[in-house]
Amino acid sequence: MTQDPYIVLHGGFHKTATSHIQSTLARNSKQLQRAGVSYVNHRTTRKRLTIPVQCNAFEKIGIGWDPKISDTELTQMTAEFFDEVLLSKPERVIVSDENIAGHCGHCVRRGGLYRWRHKLLETFADQFPNGVDEVHLGIRNYADFFASAYVEYLRSVNGKWFVDEQTMRLNVMSKMPNWNAVLTTIAEIFSRAKIFVWRYEDFRKIDQRIFANLCGSEVDVADLKEPKDQNKRPTASGRAVRELLQLIHKDGADAALQRRVELQETYPRGKEFGSYNPWTEQERTHLTNIYARDIEEIKMNPNVEFLEFGYA
Repeated sequence: MTQDPYIVLHGGFHKTATSHIQSTLARNSKQLQRAGVSYVNHRTTRKRLTIPVQCNAFEKIGIGWDPKISDTELTQMTAEFFDEVLLSKPERVIVSDENIAGHCGHCVRRGGLYRWRHKLLETFADQFPNGVDEVHLGIRNYADFFASAYVEYLRSVNGKWFVDEQTMRLNVMSKMPNWNAVLTTIAEIFSRAKIFVWRYEDFRKIDQRIFANLCGSEVDVADLKEPKDQNKRPTASGRAVRELLQLIHKDGADAALQRRVELQETYPRGKEFGSYNPWTEQERTHLTNIYARDIEEIKMNPNVEFLEFGYA
């Protein structure tokens, strides 16, 4: 009798070195295969699993979204996806996509963390034929998370859905986001899975442990090669974002947003043009203190294994 593969889900979150993790796993996919580990490229996962799930879930939530995918269509689409993933009979499967709980726009427009996460995650989890065994997640200081999420949001937003910086800041400060609440949702939906969580701020200090947990004991993570395209999609500089926001207020969102790429190339990320920081010193201090408080709560969460620098 063939044993079901061990299913590992890396669910992001956004702006927590997720692209680096995905690129590393993709570059070393052949080495992983030799150890019985199959990494499903995140682009494949997004196209064939996450997006169909979201099209189905958004319809039920009442959000106008195209295309519309029925329950029957979704079941057929995701069954075909998993049939292909499991065809080679891997012992361990790693599935990764930072969009499973929602998008950056959902966060910055409301000032909370993944407003639609429960329905999206519930529908996503239902597609796994034998459930998920582990969930791996990175979290980040609220000030830096929302600043980076806002930059990501500006990459693709159109004039209709544009939210200005001041509105984003006010929403975040009034909502007071809480990672522990998000992790509680994860634990509820993936009830039999072991959940690993780490701080983005610790990533470079514990990245070997993170990869070891993802890949399992059969893989020597010290031999994993670094991704080749680390700067393939650089983040916009603080100056580029400021220039864009000024143009939006001057010329309107639709006209200004067409110049996103031009501004990013004119003011590339680096020491000269800095990183984007929308917060006052007082706001940043407050968000950092809230983050520190929430981290202590997460450490006490019995459903979570918190990976921390200095602890084996």
